[in-house]
Amino acid sequence: MRLRRLPAVLSAVALVAVGVPTIAIAAGGGPERTIRAGVGIADATWNVGAAAGQYSSENTSLAENLAGGGEVDPHTHSRIKEKSYGTHSRLSVRAIVVEALDGRRVALLKSDNYLAQDLLLRRAGQLLAEAGSEVGYDDILHTASHNHSSPYYTTTSPGVFIFQDVVDQRMFEYQARAIRDAIVEAEADLQPARMAATSVPFSAMKANVVGPATADDGSPAGYPREFGDNEVVVMRFDALRPKVNKGKGKSKGKGKGQGKPRGGDPIAVWMNFGEHPESLDGYGLTTADFLGPLERFVEREVGAPLVFSQGDVGSAEGPYERSDTMARLPDGTWRAFAHAGYAQMERGAKLLADAVVAGVEQAATDDAQVPYSSSFAVDAVTAWVPGPLSHPYPSVGNCRTETTVEGNPGVGVAPDCERAGSPTQENPVVNTLELHGVPVPDSYGAPGYPAVEENPRLKLQVFRFGEVLLASCACEAQVDLILNLESRANDVAGDIFDGYDWSTSCTPAGADYTCNGKPVTAAAYDRMVAQVHNDAAGWDSPENLGRALSEPTDPAQILGNFTKEELAPSQGFALPVGIGHAGDYNGYTVSYREYQSRDHYRKALTAYGPHTADYMVTRLVRMAGALKGGAPLEAELHDPAAQADEARQEATARVIGGISGPAYDAWRASLPADVGPVAGITQPRDLQRFDATTFSWRGGSNAVDNPDARVERLVDGSWEAFADMTGEVQTQVRFPDGVEGVADTHTGQQEWIWTAAFEAYSGFPAHLGSTPAGTYRFVVDGVSRVSGADEPYSLTSDTFEVTPWTGVVTSDGWVDEGGDVSFAIADSAYPRTWSDRLTEAPAGAPFPTIRDDRNSNGSSKICRTCSFRPWAETAAPASAVVTVTRADGTVEQVPAALAGGRWVA
Repeated sequence: MRLRRLPAVLSAVALVAVGVPTIAIAAGGGPERTIRAGVGIADATWNVGAAAGQYSSENTSLAENLAGGGEVDPHTHSRIKEKSYGTHSRLSVRAIVVEALDGRRVALLKSDNYLAQDLLLRRAGQLLAEAGSEVGYDDILHTASHNHSSPYYTTTSPGVFIFQDVVDQRMFEYQARAIRDAIVEAEADLQPARMAATSVPFSAMKANVVGPATADDGSPAGYPREFGDNEVVVMRFDALRPKVNKGKGKSKGKGKGQGKPRGGDPIAVWMNFGEHPESLDGYGLTTADFLGPLERFVEREVGAPLVFSQGDVGSAEGPYERSDTMARLPDGTWRAFAHAGYAQMERGAKLLADAVVAGVEQAATDDAQVPYSSSFAVDAVTAWVPGPLSHPYPSVGNCRTETTVEGNPGVGVAPDCERAGSPTQENPVVNTLELHGVPVPDSYGAPGYPAVEENPRLKLQVFRFGEVLLASCACEAQVDLILNLESRANDVAGDIFDGYDWSTSCTPAGADYTCNGKPVTAAAYDRMVAQVHNDAAGWDSPENLGRALSEPTDPAQILGNFTKEELAPSQGFALPVGIGHAGDYNGYTVSYREYQSRDHYRKALTAYGPHTADYMVTRLVRMAGALKGGAPLEAELHDPAAQADEARQEATARVIGGISGPAYDAWRASLPADVGPVAGITQPRDLQRFDATTFSWRGGSNAVDNPDARVERLVDGSWEAFADMTGEVQTQVRFPDGVEGVADTHTGQQEWIWTAAFEAYSGFPAHLGSTPAGTYRFVVDGVSRVSGADEPYSLTSDTFEVTPWTGVVTSDGWVDEGGDVSFAIADSAYPRTWSDRLTEAPAGAPFPTIRDDRNSNGSSKICRTCSFRPWAETAAPASAVVTVTRADGTVEQVPAALAGGRWVA
């Protein structure tokens, strides 16, 4: 086991600010030292042409396009997956750096990566050291958003290639530098600060993807759809002194906190919530998924950048559009967000953003779980521990032994247990051996290192911010792990959460039970209860080594989900937070009951045997106690193996780091010139709401250019930022054609045409707003290659006009004897998609993702690809005005009123 940088825990002096905060004055008259905080953001949108995440199709077109003259990426950013053609929303690396009272600095880092694997962060640590940063590798809690629609090329683990694509050293170095830049910027932004934290309930954009299941013995397993860690945790860091706002955050010019803030204005907001960013399918556009609009909504409301982290992500996904769960939320939004398209993604992001803002506001009140303080303990511990004695290696494709013995053989492959599907027959061999005291492992699997894991050991991290504890298992944690961790590390004794218990849904039925309307034997019921609630203490002791992977037949002897060991209230935390997808990747991690009950995908990726979750949590709880004066985490008996592996990983990181930087620089230097000059090609057209307009220009190649486009609005004679690439403006590139295009690129003869799109619309629900009528323009910043060097450019399009939709239809109008005008107005059905593809998109039209999918040919309540933005579909008339032109030429506008179903003026 390796413990790094465990200084003595600082004594915390509560300094609660009242009104506008000022720097505290010590008894001696001088200023008392406070914590300092700063935030940094680096763009991390890897090049167009790289595959846009897990749902990209297989790359079957490359050879065909080379031979037939189709579009080809001459810089081969994609390998086995199909290339992306543009960007829906930009990716970012975001860091909050907090400096402790003793000067130590720690960083809360977020990336839009699929996983948070270790080698990338080690390379970033090398770059930080070269830059003179005071934040080191062990001082960083790197949380990946687990985005399923962003490029991921930064791991050497070949099993991950199945989900994503083959490693690309260029993106590896690019991202490591982005991490460095974000942290260095945050250090430069350090300022006296205070922090407050709280949690608020939220479940509208969340469901338990595991759902109800049935164990092999017939007892209920899995979870109810609505069960999860249904809270949003928020930490807000506020300035103690006025400081000029540097305009961080993507959404400049529209937030409440722009300009020069008062003391107490927020520096940054950190949040935690478990939910898969899996809103989309293989649409060919790189995107931040729901994080793009989430960051936009929060930042424009709060006036400070948002840094996201995952919680119980392993079981949190959806809701999906299921007939048994589909319903409208109070604002009218359909409650379906997984694989539901861009518009639903933004609707869900707004719901989550409202909860985050509510948390930010609550944290500033007396209801905060951790009230404001500017003088509190800041500390962190990183521990590398070997796997359990009984399961020292990570495994993948874990299969139940009994099912195999019964005649349906299973093979552990990444990522699942693959079975032949043969019919099974009762085979008493396993049970007979166990009854005679012969332990037979209940499951077996294939080695997970180096196929999935980069390390054959576990990276565990705890970070302390006063009474806030952040604890990371470096895993895709399910809800049982998170809730158990938080209950064992809090400051309340005796409230340990053992795991979800289905026995509350069971009633006695003679000698047996009925659970959820299905018969369950008494033996199966007793086993289920024991697996959840029995104390797991001793399962990993050397004395139990031979039996740790084999469950006793006597339920009383079963070592259940978790060890009933918790922190004393004096060492516990007011707000402990379990973190998912941070630091490294140790697979999904399910509880003992979920591991033992049946074969399933998440069990197959649980790396260190049936008690993996407890092994992680028990050590994290002990590490948390050490942050408040408890004993340091003891080394495992086989810790020398972990130390040897640390030497291997350090050596690997040094070799890769020594190659990566020079290779990336050499590649960039070798890139040919782009055909110029940079200039607009096709100007935007005017449009009504419920349509889109585009701007095309000649820019740089996809190897150097990834343009950042925005739309500005003319307001009182001045141009103001209106829309940006948080999902409001999209870009795409036209790739070269065939072999000739590849040759033209590498000889500096290829013209690169980029296009940006902007939709004007009225939103549904109405609180999502609409595009005001007025004058707009595109502004684009990018890079082209000129004479062997990168040359930044900026372009501004011609103006375009947005006008209201003119499709409202009146009928049956007349003037009565008294001169009143009467008419009917039917409810309006707005256009479903862009005007050029109301039937079929013309060949070669930009952004081919956008099309009317006819609600999945009538099987869905949602159009997933009609628009990027959350367009309204229908509306009833709210008001009407009659324009009267009299015989003498005068014109009068008369408001109409609704009476008896008709409008009368």
